[in-house]
Formats: sequence, C-alpha cells, structure tokens
Amino acid sequence: MASGAAAAARAVQIAIESPALAPAAALKAASLADYASQVHQLESVAAACAQRAAACAAPAGISDLRVNAGAGASFNARFGWFKAALDSAKHLPDAARSAEMRVAKRHLDADLADARTPASAAANFSAARLRANAILAENEFVMADQQTLRERILEWVINWIDRLLTRVAAFGNRSPWIGPLIEWGLAALACALVLVWILRLVRRERLRLRIEADRSVELTEERVLNWMRAAEEHAARGDYRDAVHCVYWASIAALEGRRLWHPDRARTPREYLRLLDSATLAAALLRRQTVALETIWYGLRPARQSDFEQALRVHQELRAA
Repeated sequence: MASGAAAAARAVQIAIESPALAPAAALKAASLADYASQVHQLESVAAACAQRAAACAAPAGISDLRVNAGAGASFNARFGWFKAALDSAKHLPDAARSAEMRVAKRHLDADLADARTPASAAANFSAARLRANAILAENEFVMADQQTLRERILEWVINWIDRLLTRVAAFGNRSPWIGPLIEWGLAALACALVLVWILRLVRRERLRLRIEADRSVELTEERVLNWMRAAEEHAARGDYRDAVHCVYWASIAALEGRRLWHPDRARTPREYLRLLDSATLAAALLRRQTVALETIWYGLRPARQSDFEQALRVHQELRAA
C-alpha cells in the first residue's frame, strides 16, 4: 500500500508542477454541479481500475474546468494528476493498484468537499479568531513574567559594570593621562605575573633536582651496602678472593655516586682508573685497589684475610677522600 500511496503522491506532484497545464483562460467553464458530476464519474473509474488493470483509462470528455462556485467565487479544477495516476496504476500489482486508487478517490472526495465549503467559512474563521483573542486577553489568561532571583542578581551585576565603565570612560575624557597609565599598569602586571611564573618554575626545578640527587645518593648507598654485605658474607666463609672482588665494586659504586662517570659495566678496572685525574688522592687509592684486584682476581693469587682487611681500609679511605 505504501508504494501505491507514494505513486499517487508522485502523480499529484507531476500534475501540479507540469508546465503543460492549460492556462486559466483556456479552461472549460462549468457549474459546481457539473464539477461534482465529473468528480463522481472519476470516482467510478477509480473503483473500476482498482478491480481490473484494463479499466485504468481516463474516460473521454474529462477536461480541466473553471468552476463557478457562486457568490462571485470560482476556482480551477485540474485532473491531470488523476490521468497520471491511472497510467501509473496500469503497471502495478493488484494490491498496489487498489491502494493507489483508494488514495486517488480520497483525493477526489477531499477536493469535492472543499468545493462545497461555503464561501463564508474564511470570514467565519476570522470572526472566531477575534473572539478567541478577546478571551485570551482577559486577566485570568495573562501570565506575569516573574524574574528569578538569579536573573535579578545577574541584571544588577551587569548594570553595575555598565555604570562603572561609563564613569571610567567619562573620567578618561576629562583626564587623558589615565589611558597610558592603565596600559603601563597592565603591562607591568603582566610582566610581574610572568616573573612569578618563572620563579616558581625555577624553584620547582631546583626541588626536582634536589629530590633526584637525594634519590641518587640513596641508590648509591644501597648499592655500596649490598656489595659490602656480600663481601662480609664471603669473608665469613673464608672466601677472601670473592670478598676482595666485592669490596672493589663497592668502591666503584661509591665513586659513581659522586657522578665521576656514567655507570657502564662493560668497563675494565684500568678504564675506570683512567677516568680519574691521576693527581687526586682518589686516583691513588683506586690504583692500589685495582692492583690488588688484578693480582688476586685475575692473577689467581690466593687471597688471605690480610688482603681483605687491606681492601677494607683502602675502601674506607677512598670514601673519605
């Protein structure tokens, strides 16, 4: 049915917008009774077309009319849309064709009902509209437009700002120097805000560096303690070779905590030694530890307790240097 209704609507649109429609002067003059007779005839054609596709043909003698409705009123009645609907319905299935013809019949009935409406209906509507307006104008229908507290406060603030700006403008006209003063004042305020922001940024950066430095010291101390704890465990078992090895790496961790170099476990003991200034006490102490490590760890010389104790003394001196 939807397809039939859509087709009828398209047919009506075609009939309304077609440029081939006859001008009003060429329409056949007819009375309201003639118009009603032609509409009833078309309704019969629509009913027959709804039953059989072969009956979907406009009868002869159907033409557009210039209808005299009486009381000096007239209107044009055009039926091109109905002929287009018949042509479209010929090729539709039975259900769609029947639906399209029902739409066409309702269209014809509505047109006929409009034509039979008395000409005074518009005037009657205008009078009814005037009576309705008069009723709605009575006090019981007048709604007071009350402002909320928020709206009143907002209005007061806006009015106060407006009065303030008006006074400032008037004062500026009387005192031309006030404009440059405000401009320089705003510029100074902006510079002060930027300076405060920079100071806060520098202070935050210093705090971050201090926290990182404290954290670095904590990590260094933790690594040194781990190496020393491992050295003591090896010494307690009589494994002085591993103990001397752990004490050496505790010294390397302590020097890394002073940021003398970046941590790199791929370096050899001699490379660590070359990273220090040879004229410093730390370089001399690390050289003693490096020689002892190379002799015991790489030279495979048996380590004694005295070697471990000597490594501990050098480590303490190195941390104090």
